[in-house]
Amino acid sequence: MISIDPVNINFHIPATDPLGREEVLGKLRFLPDHVKLSWRMKGSVFKGGKGELTTIDLPYGEIEHVELVKKWFKIRRIVLRIETPELVKDIPGVDMGRMNLHIDDRSREEAKKLTDLIDFQRSMFILDEHDKRLKAMKDS
Repeated sequence: MISIDPVNINFHIPATDPLGREEVLGKLRFLPDHVKLSWRMKGSVFKGGKGELTTIDLPYGEIEHVELVKKWFKIRRIVLRIETPELVKDIPGVDMGRMNLHIDDRSREEAKKLTDLIDFQRSMFILDEHDKRLKAMKDS
């Protein structure tokens, strides 16, 4: 596999409840063989501190769609659709595997690299899966 520098994106998912208790802070790390999604609930006066950090490893094959949403020529959000919604069902604000991630200012430059990187990694994953199937068919 081609070695690449990891792309790190810091994000937040706005709270869906009126009191703002379900706001999520997180980080996406696009590594050579998978995407590492780390998230936690933002601390609040009601809960008394920050939530526990949870990490999910997503293979590139699980990423169904990526959309970069721009506003005033800057990337503001990333919309990720995950093929298996069960992987991200515990994250507040995620609906049926659709993640609407608001990008922090410090990660906007990194986000420009995402579409090409994910398309390349997903095509490599699909090609590897086809090779495995062909090899299994030849061996049987």
